[in-house]
Amino acid sequence: MTRTWFVRFCCLALTIMVCTLGWAQTKGGKSFKRAQPPKFDKPNSNFFADAFKDGLQGERPGNLGQPGTAVAVNTGGKAPVTGGPAAPAGGVAGSGWAGVISGDTLERIVKEMKKQVDTGVTTPSDFAGKGYKAARRDFSVLAMTFGIIGEYDGEVRWKANAPVARDEFARTAANSKVGTTGVFNEAKKRKEELQDLIGGANPFEGKNGDAKASWKDVCNRTPLMQHLESVFEPRLKPACSDKGAFTANADKLLYDAEIFAAIGAVLAKEGMEDADTSEYTAICNKLKAASLEIVDAVKTKNFDKASKAASDIGKSCTDCHENYRS
Repeated sequence: MTRTWFVRFCCLALTIMVCTLGWAQTKGGKSFKRAQPPKFDKPNSNFFADAFKDGLQGERPGNLGQPGTAVAVNTGGKAPVTGGPAAPAGGVAGSGWAGVISGDTLERIVKEMKKQVDTGVTTPSDFAGKGYKAARRDFSVLAMTFGIIGEYDGEVRWKANAPVARDEFARTAANSKVGTTGVFNEAKKRKEELQDLIGGANPFEGKNGDAKASWKDVCNRTPLMQHLESVFEPRLKPACSDKGAFTANADKLLYDAEIFAAIGAVLAKEGMEDADTSEYTAICNKLKAASLEIVDAVKTKNFDKASKAASDIGKSCTDCHENYRS
């Protein structure tokens, strides 16, 4: 009797377990189906069966641990992903401008010239009186600056817009030989465009220009010389004549010297006035070399070197004025 009751107890327990499992498969009295496990009938092309055998091709690069290294991979016909820094957009390879003037100075010139344009291009009457002369000088410096930026062999702001800006400011500089209302309106438009450009807008959208400058069409010698004269006697020369002034004005001296070096380089460019004579280009090269000596002197805090270089600049200016001033 006891054995019979034991068997009945086991059957009852089994029945309860089956009912419990059946209840667990329902929700709210309704049954539901569980998701079936995925089936892979074909191999996935996004993965390799053996990553080291199938994924890598070629010899192991010797500089694998260095930044910017790209590794060739088998992408199954898809475009590979490469690493490394992108080359600067625009510019002219081998232009050499990065060795003459820094990108920071180029940006600073644009901003400093804006201040001068703001005070020089105000009203038609003031422009007709003497404003157009200052505008011709300042717009010429801007045209030169954007010409350098367009060719610059390095990172510098406004490179994409520089060729168009160069041509626009060059045309207005050429027209600013007179102070008519038409030229004033043109100068005012350049002033607004300069403001937009510095503010981050693109006032030359839809326009294009050649990165390589035709320097004879960019600027003339006379307004560039006027800029040199406006800086050398009142600012650069005194800063190189006194050790205290040299130390106190190092930043401004570096800025002025780099502009002088750039002007010396531009004046000797093909097509520029008298640039086809060796005597004249020698004077321009002397101006450039002496200016770069000041740049180095500022960086190394060498007052004596700067003082000598300033004297060389003064001599190159005198030699030029005696034979080539127009």
